[in-house]
Amino acid sequence: MATNTVNNTQYLFDKVIGGLQAELKNRLPWLDESHGRAERLIKMVDGKRYYTPNIYLGNDQYDVILPDDRRGCYSFFVLSEPQEVMSLVQTEVRVKSPFSLIVWVDMRRVEKKMQLSDMRNTEYVKEQVLSVLNTSCTKKGSISVHRIFERAENVFEGFTLDEVQNQYLMSPFAGFRFQGEMIVTNDCNL
Repeated sequence: MATNTVNNTQYLFDKVIGGLQAELKNRLPWLDESHGRAERLIKMVDGKRYYTPNIYLGNDQYDVILPDDRRGCYSFFVLSEPQEVMSLVQTEVRVKSPFSLIVWVDMRRVEKKMQLSDMRNTEYVKEQVLSVLNTSCTKKGSISVHRIFERAENVFEGFTLDEVQNQYLMSPFAGFRFQGEMIVTNDCNL
């Protein structure tokens, strides 16, 4: 199990994600693992394709980050397509991409760390995450959040969850997908 994976060679969107990843971990005391950008990998089982979010650990090793009861509270980013080149002027490039921040929460941990009286206060978690996203200064870029999803099929859209894994979004667990746009500005002086 990986904890707080950080991409040490950050370019383009990874610069913005790295800053947000650090802010989430530093400002949300209940967040056990803050991950950067996940990759969608395909696994074949009995002739059927399964799509899973994975964090690259290095040395050709990946960690699957689907809901389970041992992982605690965690977050990771997903970039969607297409990525749009907004401008390419002499020494600067601006690129825009749809993005999602997926947050999976064991509400018992949130209640304990934050001393809440209502264990199922998912609105509290959403408010906390939005506060971080709305006030974070990112390196060389910006984000805007447009939508929040809470149903399992929407939170883990693009990934394969079976019925057992969907049960992890019932009390005491919760999941959220914060969806929006990320814009990155990069100097092209190499």
